[in-house]
Amino acid sequence: MSNATAQSVLLSVLKSVTPDDAARAAAAQHRASIEDWLESDVGIIRMRETGSWHHGTALNIESDVDYFVTMPGLKSASSGPALETLHASLARGLSECTVSIERPAVRITYLGGGPAVEITPAYFREADDYDIPDPDGTGWVRSNPAIHLDYVNKVQKATDGRAKSLIRLVKTWRTRNRVQLSSFYLEMRTAQYALQNSPIIYDWDLRDFFKSLHESGLRDMNDPTDYGRRITTGTRSEVELLVAGLALDSALTASRLAREATENEDHLTAVRHTRSLFGV
Repeated sequence: MSNATAQSVLLSVLKSVTPDDAARAAAAQHRASIEDWLESDVGIIRMRETGSWHHGTALNIESDVDYFVTMPGLKSASSGPALETLHASLARGLSECTVSIERPAVRITYLGGGPAVEITPAYFREADDYDIPDPDGTGWVRSNPAIHLDYVNKVQKATDGRAKSLIRLVKTWRTRNRVQLSSFYLEMRTAQYALQNSPIIYDWDLRDFFKSLHESGLRDMNDPTDYGRRITTGTRSEVELLVAGLALDSALTASRLAREATENEDHLTAVRHTRSLFGV
């Protein structure tokens, strides 16, 4: 007879999605080749890691490795030329990969495996402030990677080291179910929730997080760091938002039923609903 519980399933999921040594080695190798090429071909000033790998919330090979590259010269009124410059350079200089523009970055997908990479052109402003391409337009928006890193680390400390695992579980739900919500949006929503709901108990808080996300109406959110920028859902149409809402309804139901079964000590049912949450 299995001794599995909802909690043990969640711990197993976390273990399987946390980047391993092979993924980290591949990411480091890709960074070195990209940085060397862009320094020689474009004359970039700096390349710095951002995003989920930098925050410690990435999913093995499923999360892109994100970098800002500080561009030389003056930025143009439109962000298109900077993206085109990076796209042309990377397509010319890298092999065994595909290169495409996916605002606000240039995406590199490696045919031989390993995490994909997203390179965002950035123009330095001050104190780790940058202008980067507007994800939803043709111009520029301000971004400060250090502020969001500090926020996630603050939440991690306030929750006794459990917030980042909760973020990984939410991102795993997103990835396994192909939910068209941005990883950054879900990370900030989850971190904001976790800061207000310590201590974190994974099965309990998955249910309550999905409930809070449902109650938000999947609206764009204010930046919890008060940096001033609205954080969008990442959906590109009303249809995508509707489909994401349906996936959220299913997640809320599965996580609620799993928690109810655990409270009734019906661990077999709790495990079944927890696995369904992640498309297993």
